[in-house]
Amino acid sequence: MALKRLSQLALLSAVCIILRYLFAGIPNVQPITAIFLTITIRMGLVDGVLVAAVTMLVTGFLLFFGPWVLWQILSYSLILCLWKFLCYPISQRKSWLESALAGLLAFLYGLVIDSITALFYGAPVWPYVLAGSVFNLAHGLSTSLSYPIIITVFRRFTHEKNI
Repeated sequence: MALKRLSQLALLSAVCIILRYLFAGIPNVQPITAIFLTITIRMGLVDGVLVAAVTMLVTGFLLFFGPWVLWQILSYSLILCLWKFLCYPISQRKSWLESALAGLLAFLYGLVIDSITALFYGAPVWPYVLAGSVFNLAHGLSTSLSYPIIITVFRRFTHEKNI
């Protein structure tokens, strides 16, 4: 791995860790999902998954570590794959559609995490998923709203008009 790429990934991971820690008091409002999606578009799927994994591991030590950290990494990997190969190509670079799909994937992330958690602890899946739906909706809305801001910041740093 080249030093420049490694430095970029380390800095992006640090930004995501700080943002996740800062927003920890607001349940499921996380702009880092939008950052992961943007990294996946701009730098590639592997880099998006790496930044997501490092962010989840490090913040796991700061905000409590448990089996859910692995589920977070797997869930983010799933939605980043869906984003890269399905949602982003469908959006055809229409910003409103990208934002809507980003929010939908953030909501899906919550559904996946809730389902895995329910299965792990032996709880009924549907009541568990329904109980968390308000938080998943908050995650989806916050991602939809923060995605245009994050993509604009990335464009400015890369001096591109379009990504």
